[in-house]
Amino acid sequence: MNEDKQTNQINIVRDAEIHGRHRPKRVNRKYLINIAIVLLITILVLYFNLRDNLTAVMEAMVHVDYRFILLATGLVLLTFLLDGFILFILARLYTTRFTIGKGLGNALIGIFYNNVTPGHSGGQFAQAYTFKKQGLEISSAASILVMHFLLNQMALVTWGILAVSFKLKDFINIIQPITLLGINFPTISLAIIGFSLNFIVIVGIIFLAYSKWIHNFVINGLVGLLGKMKIIKHPEVTKSNLHLQIENFRIELRRLQSNIRVTIFLYILFMFRYFVIYSLPMVIAKSLPTITISGTLWDGIFMTSYLYVITNLAPLPGSAGVSELFFSHLFQTIFGSYAATLAPQLIWRTTTFYLTLIVSGFASAFYRSAPQEDNFRSDRRTFVELQKSTYAIRKLSSDTMWETSQLSRKDMIKEVTGDFLGIKARRKKAEELKKKQQEDARASAERKMKERLTLETDEFLIDPDDPVK
Repeated sequence: MNEDKQTNQINIVRDAEIHGRHRPKRVNRKYLINIAIVLLITILVLYFNLRDNLTAVMEAMVHVDYRFILLATGLVLLTFLLDGFILFILARLYTTRFTIGKGLGNALIGIFYNNVTPGHSGGQFAQAYTFKKQGLEISSAASILVMHFLLNQMALVTWGILAVSFKLKDFINIIQPITLLGINFPTISLAIIGFSLNFIVIVGIIFLAYSKWIHNFVINGLVGLLGKMKIIKHPEVTKSNLHLQIENFRIELRRLQSNIRVTIFLYILFMFRYFVIYSLPMVIAKSLPTITISGTLWDGIFMTSYLYVITNLAPLPGSAGVSELFFSHLFQTIFGSYAATLAPQLIWRTTTFYLTLIVSGFASAFYRSAPQEDNFRSDRRTFVELQKSTYAIRKLSSDTMWETSQLSRKDMIKEVTGDFLGIKARRKKAEELKKKQQEDARASAERKMKERLTLETDEFLIDPDDPVK
């Protein structure tokens, strides 16, 4: 029955019209429930945070510098544009008719569905659906989103490595365990777990995609063993799904290798996007003169990277409640006290989540290429089914792109290798110049010879009896 539902979702995407459909009669009940959960948790968190600190928060808000609030809002809008620009570049690998406006609309739809689904799991299928209605082949949409995931994960892991390398020792000394329901949780350990999971995911994907030995060991050995131990109920199905997922990553990694310049540029954009996101708490704190900031901008950036990897562990829509709780717990070490974090926490959560939810919600409701069916469902399973259904055609296009890039690269290497200092080029130019000089000299000699022969012939014709001539 679940397979029928997933197949139905794929058919909805395949049959989607480029110019849109009628507006929906009702919103999917599941998303309304998720939004209600987010609002309920938010109200509870606000109540417990403000019941003893309302006066201090109100005083901080009265003295707020709105220039920094506008700057923070502008930075959030900049992240929207960066998301749209990244999708625009990826889509232009397949069509020249895709615009930045379409990329922005698609990005906002992905943001909305990620915010209203647990674990940020609903955005990809909704984006694939939107890509189809924007005029792309559904196979191209699947490729774009897998490449987007890989590049995003690489940038996320890079920031994690930087945060651990430069600030782990300092943060271990200042970040205290958090107490929940009478139990102490080592906060820094949660961050390390989050960083480690991100690292394992991207490194595991690369090794599984390029190492046949590891591929076979995991699929045939590890999954088979877990199946015999009854830990995995359907090992053969798991093997098939895992094999297909690895193949999907392999063909998209090869596609990224086929476009090295584009890949590097997109990686830089992802890194800059995270820089903007991670800098927001410190920018917001600057708007509150009542707060004494004890750290630098980079302290705030790396602290925010710790915050995000912890909140991403929570399987709640929008990480509701968890984001607020850990923001105050982590940033009290930089802002001076727990109470001092509440005002910037409210502004940060409003700009980064609620403003985002409102803007992306309007895009999902009124953008003509957004999903409009009443029974539309977007989650990780439907996106996996989409990858399965488009695997063959994506592999063919990836292999073709790879072979073409290899031919071009071989020609370039043949021309450039061994001539880093231009020695071969200068030698070739000197040989061509010498050859041209020799040809010019030979042509000049032939011309003079012809002139002399012509002159002698003319003189001979004038007086043929002269023996000297």
